[in-house]
Amino acid sequence: MAVANARGAEKSAGDPAGAGSPKCGWYETLGELPPPRVARGSLRCDAAVIGAGFTGLACARRLAELSPSSSIVVLEADRIGAGNSGRNSGFLLDISFYDDAAPAVQAARTRLQQSGLRELARVVSDNRIACDWQPWGNLYGSLTDREDRWLSRLARRYSGCGVPLEEWSAAKMAQVTGSKRFLRALFHPGSVLVQPVKLVHGLAATLPGNVRVFENSRVSALKHRGARVEIRTDESQITAVRAFLCANGGTPELGHGKNRLLKVSTFAAMTPSLVEWRGGIGEAEAFGLLPSFPGGPTLRKTRDHRLLVRQDLAFTPKGCPKEADYARFVEQARETARLRWPELGHVPFEFLWSGVMSLTRNNAQVFGQIEKNVYAAAFCNGAGNTSGTMAGKLLAELSAGRASDLLSDQMALPAPRWLPPDFVCGFFVNRRIAAANRRLKRIYAES
Repeated sequence: MAVANARGAEKSAGDPAGAGSPKCGWYETLGELPPPRVARGSLRCDAAVIGAGFTGLACARRLAELSPSSSIVVLEADRIGAGNSGRNSGFLLDISFYDDAAPAVQAARTRLQQSGLRELARVVSDNRIACDWQPWGNLYGSLTDREDRWLSRLARRYSGCGVPLEEWSAAKMAQVTGSKRFLRALFHPGSVLVQPVKLVHGLAATLPGNVRVFENSRVSALKHRGARVEIRTDESQITAVRAFLCANGGTPELGHGKNRLLKVSTFAAMTPSLVEWRGGIGEAEAFGLLPSFPGGPTLRKTRDHRLLVRQDLAFTPKGCPKEADYARFVEQARETARLRWPELGHVPFEFLWSGVMSLTRNNAQVFGQIEKNVYAAAFCNGAGNTSGTMAGKLLAELSAGRASDLLSDQMALPAPRWLPPDFVCGFFVNRRIAAANRRLKRIYAES
């Protein structure tokens, strides 16, 4: 499978979020966008939200709902959706298994994710946001007996949470996905598929009227000046009564969450539309497969009939994947597509990009008031679309003194554990990535 435009994506990989790259398929297919509104000069506001991803936008929306007369400013370092909020696979998950957490912790996480999904559904419906919203669910498929054993383990984890999975036969998988290579699959109906950049654009565009959003306004400093918080960007100085740090992986750069965060890059590739390609990728308008084993691929058929492959990890403490990381991913993505859809072996990838997952040692978030008039919700651990949405909303409620069972769930979750320096973390993380790649090769060798 030839890769179109890969060289351009590799050259632009130096941006920490990959946001400077024009090759993210979700972003590129939006078409021409209006010029950004940049924060300039001296600004005053009641609340400043740093970060316009899912967490920051949910926080700003709830702040505006709770206090319609207050002035709220949102500062985004890049263009809306150009960062990691738009560089994922477009799954809105209602349940995730980060680790072997205690049942009470897993139950709280699930309640928060499900509430985050309901909040997104409410906002999308109320504001008629066009984001290819599809309450389709998600699949886990197996190609080999080895992979099938992972499916059985996954089914037990879902069952332990009281969420049974529906088993799909090879014939049904062939009908839905167009691939005759799957032995079987497990289906979970709770998740939603979206075009993530369209969604985050819609969330920003439909904020209440007392919210001002500024793009290309990267925060360089944050400090207290008397009873207020002073925030600086390259071209502005914002004085706020309260500040909300919702910058996810950028939070340590603002002085909070240091020695708690791992930055791991993931990679994605997207084909052109496959409408005219013989064989295609199944009868379903869209589908989504999540990895059935650690290190496995995520696959999406988009509403415009493209195939997306998201796979591979690289430890990137500075957020900068190397050319070799992209090259390794391209080979994996080729093989992933070929094994499932041999007839598509000559279809090129039109877009190639990377994004950064913000991970903690114990899959925990930074959340709460971290100093006077400063609040933070950060570190998505791979499920920021829904859990980040709920964390942002709850952060606003925490600042307003609004108690709830969900806020109690959020506050009861463990805090991120300390991490050793990057060179130590890198040794162990790279070992795990190498083990995952070996596992993938064994499974593919058996396919």
